[in-house]
Formats: sequence, C-alpha cells, structure tokens
Amino acid sequence: MCGFLRPLWSAALIVALVAALLPFTAQRAVQSADDPTPVATPGDMPVFLQEDLGPATRDIGDDVDAVIQAALVAYLQRSGDLPALAAPDALAVSAIPSPIPPVYLPLIMSPPMQAVLPQQPTPVPPPPGADVTAVTWPEPSIRVGRGMTLTYEIRVYNDGKGDASSTTVVFPYNRNHILPIASRFDRSAGDWVSELTPTQLTITFGRLGGGKMRSGFIDFKVNDRLTDTTVIDVRSSFRWSDEDRGGNGRGNWAPVLVGGGNDTAPFVWLIVEPVRGSANETRTFFSDRFVPGENVVTWLNTPRGVKPLDVASAVDPSGRVWLSYRPSDLTPGTYQIVAHGTRSRLTGVASFVVR
Repeated sequence: MCGFLRPLWSAALIVALVAALLPFTAQRAVQSADDPTPVATPGDMPVFLQEDLGPATRDIGDDVDAVIQAALVAYLQRSGDLPALAAPDALAVSAIPSPIPPVYLPLIMSPPMQAVLPQQPTPVPPPPGADVTAVTWPEPSIRVGRGMTLTYEIRVYNDGKGDASSTTVVFPYNRNHILPIASRFDRSAGDWVSELTPTQLTITFGRLGGGKMRSGFIDFKVNDRLTDTTVIDVRSSFRWSDEDRGGNGRGNWAPVLVGGGNDTAPFVWLIVEPVRGSANETRTFFSDRFVPGENVVTWLNTPRGVKPLDVASAVDPSGRVWLSYRPSDLTPGTYQIVAHGTRSRLTGVASFVVR
C-alpha cells in the first residue's frame, strides 16, 4: 500500500511547486527589459475609488476679464525677468516648426450653368444642438514627482443652444507611467467613470444644458521608478449626443514631465522666436496645447496695462497654432503676449524684448 501511495504523493508535490512558481515566471515573461517597472500588474490593480464631488454645473459666462487680469498680474510681478527659450515645460518642441502651406483650389474661369429646380416645401428646422468641448488640465501642470499623485481635471463645456443628453470622454493612459486610484464627479448629474481598463478610462457625463459647463477629477499614482524628464503623455477624445446629430472631437494635449518634485503654472506652454529683436522684427509664437479646430485670440501685456491685438489664428487638427506679430509701435522694453483659446478657455503666455 505504501508503495502505491508514494508515486501519488510525489506527483502532488510537483503540481504544488509548479502552481507556486507560475505567477513569478509569468510576470517576468510579460515585462520587457527596456520597459519601466509597472505601477501594478493587471492582476494587482488597486481598488479604484469613486467619490461624489457634489453639484458641479456652472454657467460658462464671459470670464475673459478674469483671465486678462490674472495674466496681467503675473506679468507685472515678473516683468523684470525674461524667461529663457528652454522653459521647463518645453517638451517635444525645441524650435517653432514651419506651418503647413495652404492648398488653394483653382479658380472657376466661367460662371456655372444655372440649374432650374422644382419648388420644394419649406423645411422644418432641426432642434437646436449642443456644441461640446472636453478639456484636460493636469495638476501639477509642468512636472510631477516620482511616486506622487497626478490629478487631471476633466472640463466639459457646452457652447451650443441645445442640451447635450450625454457626453463620453475616453481618457487613455500608460500603466507603466501612472495608475488610476480615485475619481470625483457629480453623481447627481449622472457623471461617473463608466469603464476602467488597464489602458484607458471612460467618463460619462449626464445631461449638460446649453451655455453650461461641468468638471470632475481623476487621481493617478505616478510610478516611483520613472527617470527624470519622462513624458506622461495624455490626450482624450470625446463624443456627445443631443436632439440634433451629436458630434465628436479630440481634446488638448496635456503632457507632464517626471522629476524629483512638483512644478505647476496656470498657463499652457507657448514659445516665441526671436525673444530679443528690434521693433520691426516679426515675432512668431507657437503652441501645441490647444483644442483642434478652435480659434486663438491674443492681447498684449505692457508696463502700462493691456493692449488689444488684431492677431488670431485657428488651431490645426493636431492642436498646433502659429501666431505672427510685428511690434512696430512698441518702445524698447519687455512685453508679454497672451494667447487664449475661445473653446478650451486655455491660456498661454510668452515674454519678448524690444530693443
């Protein structure tokens, strides 16, 4: 009898050892030597907490005056300092890229033939639709420390006349860099993280009236093994439904650097070339942090106050915008241009010197 049981005990022992070693060997198999250590493995995802933010719906309103005053105060406080070209949040762009030349269609040399169409009944106008933009704002916005918490605010604006019955924001993330740990949204309005996978979150916003905005927050834990200047790269996409045809779009690019501590600013990155030059020398301003398709308007901060500018441009499909300005009427000194996105409500500033 003992001779019969001995092989069974040996086989059971081998099976137990293989089962105990399998999780360790499987984890090493999926981890490349070149990848940073993940914050957690897919089977080790921490509990994701969803908290109620409380009522968060606000009127969009005309808040440009507050933006103007905030930028002017910041300029006057640091008017004696000229920022260097290599700002700490100048990530992927070391110089202003050349804009893509426009393509012009050939002119029609002769008038087209007039078509005679049968009389049509008066069409019934469609119901007013929504016009939604989703914006991502990180905090800290420039640099985050390893092992610390990085919070993204998801802002949803409805500039249309009709309600958006539902808005969905897809927020991708790299789990080798950050891991979602908590969220805060207005649950009474129907806002919540409706899906969470190892590569993205899906945030669903409930009904949002025309001329209204709402926001919520997602907290991420930063991998404490990341190297300095690692870029945490984030760009969301969004879709909404309404009584008309609905719509979709892409949000702003919101990169954050990894470092030894936190560094933040209330403005998006904006670069100028040349920084120093004569009054007759044209300056080119560039940023890639706005929402694709929106218009960017500008004004000038001077030692004597705010100066309106007739300088504006549309943002290209990648979120980039180029602005040209020749300060021929300015006396020697340090000035600051302010670029403001009309849909995202994001603002960038850049200082330059007139010799």
